Amino acid sequence: MAHSGASPTPSISLDELIALNDEIIALVHAGIPLEGALSKLGEDLPGRLGRITRMLAERMKRGESLAEILENEPEHFPAVYRAVVLAGLRGGRLAAALESVSQSARRLAETRRIVAAAFLYPMIVVLVAWCLFVLFTIGPSRSFLAFYTDFGMAGSDLIYGLKRMGDSASYWAPVGPVAIVLLAAIWWTRSRRATLLEPRFSVVLLGWMPLLGRLLRSCRMVTFAEVLALLVENRVPLPESIVLSAESTGDPRMIRAAHEIADSLRRGQPLDAARTLRTGFPPLLDWLMVTGQRHGALLPALRHASEIYGRRARRESDMAHLVLPVVLTVAIGGTVTLAYALLLFVPWVQVLRSLS
Repeated sequence: MAHSGASPTPSISLDELIALNDEIIALVHAGIPLEGALSKLGEDLPGRLGRITRMLAERMKRGESLAEILENEPEHFPAVYRAVVLAGLRGGRLAAALESVSQSARRLAETRRIVAAAFLYPMIVVLVAWCLFVLFTIGPSRSFLAFYTDFGMAGSDLIYGLKRMGDSASYWAPVGPVAIVLLAAIWWTRSRRATLLEPRFSVVLLGWMPLLGRLLRSCRMVTFAEVLALLVENRVPLPESIVLSAESTGDPRMIRAAHEIADSLRRGQPLDAARTLRTGFPPLLDWLMVTGQRHGALLPALRHASEIYGRRARRESDMAHLVLPVVLTVAIGGTVTLAYALLLFVPWVQVLRSLS
C-alpha cells in the first residue's frame, strides 16, 4: 500500500527512472545526504520527474528509508528496481547496485528505440498497401467485372467479393490505418514505462521479436552476477545473497530456483547439491557459480560471469540493431507486397484462361 500521507505521484517512465537513478548514484558517490539534495534537485527538474524527486525527499525527511519508500510505491517503481536498491543497501554498496540496474535500463531504452525504428518502414509499407487495396476494390475490381460482363465470361468469386467490399469501403477503409496507428501508440506508451524492467513486460513487448529474447536474458544474467558479486564481496550470507540477486532480475524462474538453492545452503549442503532444481539458471552461470565456490573463488567467478554476459549482451544488441530492421522489413513489407502483387496477378490469369 502507498503511504497514506503521500500525495499521489504519477507512474515513472523508463527514461525518468534512468535520470533519477543517475542523480542518486552521483549523490551517493559524493557522500551528500539524499533527502536534502533530492529536495533541491526536485525544484530544478521539470514536470513529473521533479514531482517524483520531491516526493522521495519529503518522505525521507519524515524518516522513511529509500527502500521503504520504494516498497510503499509499487505502482510507481518496478519491483526489479526496489529489489536492486534493497540488495545495494544490504551490501552497503548502493551506488554499485544502482549502476548495475542503470546499465540494464539504458540497454532496454536503446532496444526500445531500435524496435521503434525497425517497425517504422514496414508500418509505412503496410499503410500504403492498405490504401492501394482500398483503391483496387473501388476501381479496378469494377473494371475487371465489367470486362467479364462485356465478353460474356463468368466473373470469379474473388472479383465479386472485392467489388462488394468496394461498395462499402467508406465504412471499413479507415479501420486499417486507425488500428495500425492505435496499436503503435499503445506499444509506444506501454514500452516507455519503467515497468519494462520487469521480465513479464519486457518479454511481451520486446522478447517475442528476433534476437531480443536472448538479449533480455543476457541483461538479466549480468544484473544477477553483478549484484551477487557485490553481496558476496561485502560478506552477506550466501543464501540471502542468491535470493536478493535473483529478485533483482525479476525473473520468476530464477527467483524460484534461488529460493530452492538458499534452502539447500541453509541445510548445510554445498551449492551444487540443488543443481537439478536450478532450471532457471543458464548452464554457464550455474557451472561458474558451482566451480567458483568449490575452489574458494566465487567472487572472481561471478565477476567473470558478469563480463561474459555483458559482452554477449553488447554483441546481441549490436546484432539486433543491424538485423532487426532488415528482418522486419522483409517479413512484413515483403509479405504485404507479395499479397498485393497476387491480388493484381490472379484476376489477369483468370482473364487469360477465359480468353484461351
